[in-house]
Amino acid sequence: MTQPSTQEECTPSHVHPIGHVATIRLRTVAAATIGNIVEWYDFALYTAATPLVFQRLFFARHDDGLLAQIEPMLVFGAGFLVRPAGGILFGLLGDRLGHARALRYTLTIIGIATAAIGMLPGQATIGVLAPLLLLVLRLAQGFAAGGEWAGAVLLLGADSPAARHRGIAFALTQSGVAAGMVLGGASLWAARQLPEAAFLSWGWRIPFLAALPFLLLGLWLRATPQRDTPIVRSARPHAALQGMGLPLLTGTMLRLAENGSIYMMLVFGMAYGHMHHVPDRWMLLAGTLGMVADGLAMPAFGWLAEHLGARTIYALGAAGMALFCGPFLALVASGSQGGVILAFIVGMGLCHAPMIAVEPALLSALFPPAHRYLGVAVAHEAGALLAGGISPVVATLLVHSRWGNGAVCGYMAALAGLSLLALLARPARRLAFPQPQE
Repeated sequence: MTQPSTQEECTPSHVHPIGHVATIRLRTVAAATIGNIVEWYDFALYTAATPLVFQRLFFARHDDGLLAQIEPMLVFGAGFLVRPAGGILFGLLGDRLGHARALRYTLTIIGIATAAIGMLPGQATIGVLAPLLLLVLRLAQGFAAGGEWAGAVLLLGADSPAARHRGIAFALTQSGVAAGMVLGGASLWAARQLPEAAFLSWGWRIPFLAALPFLLLGLWLRATPQRDTPIVRSARPHAALQGMGLPLLTGTMLRLAENGSIYMMLVFGMAYGHMHHVPDRWMLLAGTLGMVADGLAMPAFGWLAEHLGARTIYALGAAGMALFCGPFLALVASGSQGGVILAFIVGMGLCHAPMIAVEPALLSALFPPAHRYLGVAVAHEAGALLAGGISPVVATLLVHSRWGNGAVCGYMAALAGLSLLALLARPARRLAFPQPQE
């Protein structure tokens, strides 16, 4: 077979995408994808509960609408501050001792922290300790999430035997993320069907406590021996970050459009709908359906990336998100249930999905195999800190400024522009599907 002119221009396969998936080892798919479902179920609960529960129960009420909204957003964003530290620790651990072992630790920490949130008394009971303890548990969640994503995508991506298969393999891990977020959002939406007094008293706690059986399921899956190659085990921390400055900068910039957009929609979008008196049930349903569209579209865009190139697919998603920001806000503010749902389905299924589907491949290609876990984890979490963690806060401040929605859309366009610049700054051969570790 004639080799492609660049690594990115992967040879099209005559095999149907389902045939691609069949070539990936089932055990690794279960450990990476289902483990990701468990992790991001937990994380999605906190995301959805920030404007719907924590703002009401864990923070002092203010007459100023901006101040009442910004406090829980800041605690939400605080979890991103420790994600790079988690990426460094678990990246070093995964490169030296194996990806599966590091992933068991991340799963345990985030699962226990999530269940503990479900048992926290509110501010009316323990006063200022309520937001402080919430902050501590949020930091624990963020620290663990810092090492989860990179290990899961590399565990699955390394088991895909040929370059033309890895678009599907990497995208599958992101479908696991979407599925977890769907379950998290759906569980909180189901609890929200209770009368408001019951929901705020005990109903919202049930989805958080449900993390415990999910934790046991994830640990059982990840106890199965996984493929950890000798080159992974040979990594040494003293040389890990040498010569990685430019790849880390590129990877961080690549993350900005994808991560900033998803949290702008899921966190700020919820608060924005609340500002316009959109019922909470509608917003939770729209967010859940958006994640369904996101997860279903990811493998399709992974398959397209095998034919069109990962850079092309990511660029289309980033440009689409910048252009759709204005319509997204207008649809949410329309007061129409159909409009709100359409905003999330289009924004997440057609704009976010192309970016997240190919992002694992783009980041993995930047780093050598011996330090790939560390490099991918640090770039991924640095981007999350600079975009995902602060985008809801920035968007909330901007929408209350004199420029309103236009300023929010300008901010999203700037994030997209930086990611597109990172795509152009690196040669195509360095932003392709990486070779599996041998």
